[in-house]
Amino acid sequence: MIHRARLSLPRRFRTLRYGLIGATGLLAVLAVAGTSLAVSYQRSIDEAGRYNRTFDAGQTALEIVRLQLSIAEAARDGVEPVKLRYAILRNRVGLIESGIFPVAEMRGELLPLLRNAVRELEPLIARLPEAAAISRAGAIVGPLIQPLVRMTSMAHAQAGDRIAENQVRLRHLLAGLCAMTMMLVLVGAALIAFVLRQNARLDHTVRRDALTGIANRLSFGARLGTLARTGERTVILVDVDHFKTLNDTHGHDIGDLVLTRVSQRLRAAAPDAAEIARIGGDEFALLYEGEEAGRRSRAACQRILARMGEPVLTDGREIAVGVTLGFASAAGDDEEGEAGLLKDADIALYEAKLAGRGRAVEFRPEMKHAFLYRRRLQEDLRGAIERGEMHLAFQPVVDLRTTRTRGFEALLRWRHPEFGAISPAEFIPLAEENAQILEIGRWVIAEAARAARPWPETVFVAVNVSTRQFADGGLVDHIRDVLAETGLAPNRFVVEITETVLIDNDEAALRTMGVLRALGCRVSLDDFGTGYSSLGYLSRFPFDKLKIDRSFLANGRIGENGLAIISTMCTLARRLRLDVVAEGIETEEQRLLVSRAGCGLGQGYLFGRPESAADALLRLQREEVDDRLALRAGGGTVRPVPAALSA
Repeated sequence: MIHRARLSLPRRFRTLRYGLIGATGLLAVLAVAGTSLAVSYQRSIDEAGRYNRTFDAGQTALEIVRLQLSIAEAARDGVEPVKLRYAILRNRVGLIESGIFPVAEMRGELLPLLRNAVRELEPLIARLPEAAAISRAGAIVGPLIQPLVRMTSMAHAQAGDRIAENQVRLRHLLAGLCAMTMMLVLVGAALIAFVLRQNARLDHTVRRDALTGIANRLSFGARLGTLARTGERTVILVDVDHFKTLNDTHGHDIGDLVLTRVSQRLRAAAPDAAEIARIGGDEFALLYEGEEAGRRSRAACQRILARMGEPVLTDGREIAVGVTLGFASAAGDDEEGEAGLLKDADIALYEAKLAGRGRAVEFRPEMKHAFLYRRRLQEDLRGAIERGEMHLAFQPVVDLRTTRTRGFEALLRWRHPEFGAISPAEFIPLAEENAQILEIGRWVIAEAARAARPWPETVFVAVNVSTRQFADGGLVDHIRDVLAETGLAPNRFVVEITETVLIDNDEAALRTMGVLRALGCRVSLDDFGTGYSSLGYLSRFPFDKLKIDRSFLANGRIGENGLAIISTMCTLARRLRLDVVAEGIETEEQRLLVSRAGCGLGQGYLFGRPESAADALLRLQREEVDDRLALRAGGGTVRPVPAALSA
């Protein structure tokens, strides 16, 4: 089994990626936390620089001294300065009680002294300026100065220690932040390197085909676009023949194996190619550039065809693989550029397919005109029915003994408003390519049934059904609906198919044929004798009729070998209880020969060219009249003329 390459990264790369992302996130969190701490420490240092709490302690000592002086001079200056200084002292005591000083021990020793002093001073101040009050107040205030000065010194020392400690922490923190910044830079560089490596790997993956390992369409287009337009260059397109059928028949695993083998053979057959790519599901491209690119590419085409002729071996089975090639060359500064070169190669590939596949075709300028003509026809096919450009012609199928009409084959005709009558050999393949054949085919079935409705009950109408139509799941339902709508008896409706229908999907074809015959319709094998396995089809598929291909009557003569082959076919058909129709009868001699060989029915210009539905009905009317006259002349019973024919 072929496994397609995965685009996901290997496990070691995923682990590295997650590790780098995690480390980056952790470092980022640490950096944010460290920055917050640094800001906090810096704020403390700034605050200490702007405002020192020991200042309050110093001011308290100063106020005590001032209070002491005001008390000593109370007899001269009066009581008011003492009261003012006392009030300031009482306020300072309140500040000390609030915990503004960081020295807890000093705060514990000093507060009781200050409280007692404030309490004892209050009644003494009321007695000033008595000498005894002045003396007592001075004795209370004097002992407070020493403790306050000591507390101020210790607070100042502790504040300095705190600032120094914060500065040390800040230096350590800044060092850590610098280290983390360096680590972030390193991790970032690693992430960038990882992303660049991953992008390079993904770019390589995007430009490679996951199944075959060779370049893909994107890579091929990029390489083609960078070519210098000074030298010779050639593009070869390689298409695997009938790859969809191979996939449907053998399965997608075998299909993948075939594509892989094709890519390997291309590399082996064209080692000198500048680029080999898979540009579509079953399409490959090769690029040659430089000196003698055209000659080297032609040689490569022959080597590719030779190598692809070998079957692919798998599980003991041999699978035939065929390819079709189209190539185009350009030299110098081509006006259309490299995109035009690719289009030219595609046109050559299309011509190779039309010519029968399994070959290499080089682009020629006139091919482009034919290609544009076909594209125009393909575009104009859309809506051709609605515009009234399509119509049916009916070619008679006669009894070779009596030459009386037994049925008609409905043939599609298209009259283009600009190009005139377009051969079905031109527009039917175009309709097959883009599924327009489904809509056209449904219209043909409905029109043929409506035209055949007024014919005698013994006259049939035959409709050709293409491969794509026969594979359409709605074909049988459409035929059933048309027969019900028109009232045409199912046994008068003949579905004609070719061997191609059976080659593409024989199992589905067998089921569809069974349903059609169960509905009452008949099935005919067209162009019998031209395929390589017609006899095998006759033994397996339930046909009601076979049509001997017109090639056996070519050039107006039937040789002994041709007559022997026709006789053998007729003998085989009789044994299988099949009706036989010989196509392409143009002379009376041919009619007699194929009739003696055993053919019961014939079709060709001897009996009539394709004609309109009205002329077909008129033909049947004339034959009916001739039959009546012949019966009357012979004294027999005259059959009544059907209402439709007498109208």
